[in-house]
Amino acid sequence: MERNKFDLKSDGIADIYRAALYLARGLDKTGLDFFNKARSKLKEQLVCPPSYLKSRKLQLFWAEKILDQYLRLKKYSYTSKV
Repeated sequence: MERNKFDLKSDGIADIYRAALYLARGLDKTGLDFFNKARSKLKEQLVCPPSYLKSRKLQLFWAEKILDQYLRLKKYSYTSKV
């Protein structure tokens, strides 16, 4: 997928990656903000994490789950343009 800064979908997919990255780093507020931005840009159904992550284990769990969604959307974007 070619990154186009004017494409709303590719920007949303990048926001999902950023959400997973910040959750994995332990910054849950920043990660959840990026996830909410991505959800507003994408029309796809996304599995949404709770608004408050109580433990480090939950942060890592949701980071992995969001990363799975990122990989699925990225793969779908590659195949839809071919």
